[in-house]
Amino acid sequence: MRAPLGLLFLALVAHTGTVSAQTWSPEQQEIWRLEDQQWKMAAAKDLTWIDTMVHPNISFWDVDFPAPQNKASLSRWTKYNSANSTVLEQEIFPISVTITGSVAVAQYRYRVASENYKKERETVTGRWTDVFIKEKGRWLFIAWAGGDDPKKQ
Repeated sequence: MRAPLGLLFLALVAHTGTVSAQTWSPEQQEIWRLEDQQWKMAAAKDLTWIDTMVHPNISFWDVDFPAPQNKASLSRWTKYNSANSTVLEQEIFPISVTITGSVAVAQYRYRVASENYKKERETVTGRWTDVFIKEKGRWLFIAWAGGDDPKKQ
């Protein structure tokens, strides 16, 4: 019974996000395009997104790390993960984008299928809350928190 409910939940989240995204303001749509672009660049192992889309003072906390990290840590661990795994398929499901002045908060869920260097495949789901700051006319990631859902045992 749990699996169908989980699938129903994901379908509802995906459907709700899509409907919401269609009624978003141009600025909210811009934030979502940045989210989509970052995910695509990361999947393609194009790490230039770190230099072009991330604020120098970023502080973020992935559920797999013991404490918040900075931009140097982001670069180090993104390079490591990129060298050791490949994204086979991914999808992001928008939930909300809230903008107040020069701050935007995007919340969404994701599903990613990947393969590690041993050719082992895994599919995970999770959630992120991303915070952007608008500086010199550009939105940049300044903070985020989230990560993979706990593994079912």
